Amino acid sequence: MFERFTREARSAVVLAQEEARDHGADRITATHLLIGVLSGLAGDARRVLEDAGLTVDGVRAAAADRVLTDSDAEALRGIGIDLDAVANAVADRFGLDIRRPIRRRFRTGHIPFAASAKDALALGLREAIARQDSMIRCEHVLIGILRSDDDAVRAAVETMVPVADLRARVYELLDRPAA
Repeated sequence: MFERFTREARSAVVLAQEEARDHGADRITATHLLIGVLSGLAGDARRVLEDAGLTVDGVRAAAADRVLTDSDAEALRGIGIDLDAVANAVADRFGLDIRRPIRRRFRTGHIPFAASAKDALALGLREAIARQDSMIRCEHVLIGILRSDDDAVRAAVETMVPVADLRARVYELLDRPAA
């Protein structure tokens, strides 16, 4: 499948794998893929997305915030667990902040794709086919990510820009003639 990817899109997939590895993930998720795409974009595409408010740092921050959310804390409070008290006790005892993911380095070599990332890549491929584009660009992959059912990606993107607005901007990028 990757033989139809542009150099930039292939690079985005490699960057997604590195992102997953750096965060100790055992699978490449759609969020890792989104970060890879955003990291791999250059020129007008990068500027358009940054102008929309979508950045690598923003996605990383939104993903980190989802480790334990306010709704998680509220649900725990509902059964009598004070998340702040638990977090403070863990930090005092073990020096860990449970609200932040534990960063561990994954093994070297291939990291498989999670179902969400596979779906996003397949949707990106379908998008390129539907548009009768001969190559799959980062923009196609990004449309696939936005069309996927991944709640984490949707939530991360929505913290910066409405998904519908972002989708429209990406379609504008795809409609531009190649430079």
